[in-house]
Amino acid sequence: MKKEYRRVEVTWVDSNCLHGWQEPEVKTEIAEVSSLGFLISEEESKLTLAPSVSEYGLIFNPIAIPKGCIKSVKELRLR
Repeated sequence: MKKEYRRVEVTWVDSNCLHGWQEPEVKTEIAEVSSLGFLISEEESKLTLAPSVSEYGLIFNPIAIPKGCIKSVKELRLR
């Protein structure tokens, strides 16, 4: 039997980098990210999200997001 997972939108900040040689004064910014998916697990230090779940209960391309990077988690409802 396939486990049911909550569908969520996670807003979080991620590191960002520039490629190649740069002047020391270059401005770098962090990137705000919005990820939609199934909440696979939530632990003290991280949240694991996957964009797809198969009928066999397999998950595709899970991402672990550190809790310190998360700005908000919003549950999504199907209409």
